[in-house]
Amino acid sequence: MLDEPILRAKAREAVRTGKLPSRRPDRTWGGPGVGAACTVCGEPVKKDQLEFEIEFAHDGSNPGLDKFHIHVRCFAAWEFERERDGRPHS
Repeated sequence: MLDEPILRAKAREAVRTGKLPSRRPDRTWGGPGVGAACTVCGEPVKKDQLEFEIEFAHDGSNPGLDKFHIHVRCFAAWEFERERDGRPHS
């Protein structure tokens, strides 16, 4: 598993490049991994690992849901990075 500073840098990059939003998810589930690639680190979340699946709803010309699979530690790094400037992101 990657070190905390590396995870945080990857989480920052995911937000900066638009791979992950900087707002709170509309829904969050936790459970065993399904083998999907983690949106933050790119490694698969294996069945013997815990993951969060997060969803973001969007409207407009392309309504629907964006879903992401994330390791628990990667989720924590993303949460820290998206809120690190001290302003709440809703």
